[in-house]
Amino acid sequence: MLAVALLFGGPKTARAQAPAAKPVAGTSATAALRLDSLDGITRILTAADFAALPHQEVRATGKDGQAHTYQGVALADVLALVGAPQGKAVHGEALAVALVAEAADGYRVVFALPELDAAFASQVVLLATARDGQPLLAESGPYQIIVPQEKRPTRWVRQVRRLRLVRVPA
Repeated sequence: MLAVALLFGGPKTARAQAPAAKPVAGTSATAALRLDSLDGITRILTAADFAALPHQEVRATGKDGQAHTYQGVALADVLALVGAPQGKAVHGEALAVALVAEAADGYRVVFALPELDAAFASQVVLLATARDGQPLLAESGPYQIIVPQEKRPTRWVRQVRRLRLVRVPA
């Protein structure tokens, strides 16, 4: 874990994510998400762009210990917008590409591309905007990553603000 923390941004990577002070209901129509491609191109995904992507649901046990249905877009579909390798293209050098997901408070987690790809993984990692049919509260949204089959929700990044594709150095 320490090696990953140092590789992707120092000690901040390994710290716990602090809760927001005041939860406020609703997903802002102006909510923007920064997407950084491998070739240095940045795209800002607006709420309208997000709404145009194919939506799906996943069922998962939340931090509260209760089962919930989360609605949103597969993280792989979002990454396709910035040319992330998918399917048969995830081989060779593409296996050394990772996603760094960053929250508003600086919390960061890492995913290997095969973890997000339907050709490799048996779960859908979701970029959610709603839980049980209601928009995420401000303490979690407007965007939250949901990893349904993980035993602990340490990579369930709340308040996602940036998704960055990086090459893992040799």
